[in-house]
Amino acid sequence: MGWLFSTRRDPDDPRQLQIAVHELGHAWAWRDGGLEVRGVEHTGDDGACHVRYYPQPGQLRAFAIGCWAGFEAEDRWLRANRLGRARRGHSSHDIRLFRDAVRELGGGLSEGKARALVTRRWAHIERRAAELVRLGRIHL
Repeated sequence: MGWLFSTRRDPDDPRQLQIAVHELGHAWAWRDGGLEVRGVEHTGDDGACHVRYYPQPGQLRAFAIGCWAGFEAEDRWLRANRLGRARRGHSSHDIRLFRDAVRELGGGLSEGKARALVTRRWAHIERRAAELVRLGRIHL
């Protein structure tokens, strides 16, 4: 019996590009927020963005925005390719981290901050998505 999903990296597979765009949304937001992005990974059916931050207000704010930016990048890519909308359930971990950070900061952040950042970095996100799928790991 085989696997339900192939882990072969295919830069032409829309699902894999969706994952890559999501992770790159996190990465660019965190980098622009002054956080250390240690690498972005894609495994074929999953992805990860490794970031280092300290829970001080400035860095926590940047972390929160980056948590939401993955969802925003994924949603923008899906809409641009007429593949629907991003589902919050797929980003539930990121959304929980965003809400926890906002609560710790005492409010004052909205999803719009992440959306604006994704818009500003969109060309970079799109350009690097296929590369991330193909190589499996990149650094910004």
